Amino acid sequence: MKPKHIKKVLMSEINKVANNPKDYCFHPDTDFTRKRKISMKAMLTGIIGMGSGSLTNELIDFFHASPQMPTPSAFLQQRSKIKPEAFRSIFDGFNETITKGFSEKMPIFAVDGSDIQIATNPGDTGSYYPGSNGQKGYNLLHLNALYEIDYHIYADSIIQKSKNCNEHKALQEMVDRSTIPEALIIADRGYESYNSMAHIQEKGWYFLIRIKDGHGSIKSNLELPKEKLFDLKINLNITRKQSKEVKELLKDKNHYRYLPSNVNFDYLPA
Repeated sequence: MKPKHIKKVLMSEINKVANNPKDYCFHPDTDFTRKRKISMKAMLTGIIGMGSGSLTNELIDFFHASPQMPTPSAFLQQRSKIKPEAFRSIFDGFNETITKGFSEKMPIFAVDGSDIQIATNPGDTGSYYPGSNGQKGYNLLHLNALYEIDYHIYADSIIQKSKNCNEHKALQEMVDRSTIPEALIIADRGYESYNSMAHIQEKGWYFLIRIKDGHGSIKSNLELPKEKLFDLKINLNITRKQSKEVKELLKDKNHYRYLPSNVNFDYLPA
């Protein structure tokens, strides 16, 4: 896909959000209702296109050192008006459009996490790390991402505060909320969780995850039979009801399942 087309798709999604500020602002009756140096569209475009430079240098690049360039404080004031959902909407819309023409073959996702340093804020205890040995304090976020290997795009992501990050929980959430019917997930050591594997299997996906050897590995706490094939007894409650109480029970997929009315069992003699 040509870069011009990709940029066109991205700008289209930015325009959709910018043209509906009431849906994506904390104070819809007042935010972005007056004409200012930096519009909501410019805010969204500027944030998405930012590099790793200081805010002042990023603004100089974005506004081409124009006299109309807003001050960093004005930029931060405008940024605080936008809900995070605005960027999620752009991300989802962009991905949906870009992947529409892809082949029907099963996608392969690589899952990984990485830390991102953000502006220092000691008041944010979930991400702030005090400095040591004369170093200044800093704040970190943790990015969890599903990367589609064949087409080089991020299919999903979850950002967590570094001190509260949980890569297993993030992976499980990304798997559960995906609408893709079948996929393969590959991951390195650190993602070897029985719960994560169960979520992937419940989705009907496949996985290839490296695990640690020796003492402390997840396989060291599991007693598997020596036979290649074996039966495993399970307790499973199946229902056709859809009451509120049943819907709560169905959240426990290991013990409760919903059976659609158009599905029947064929009983075979023992």
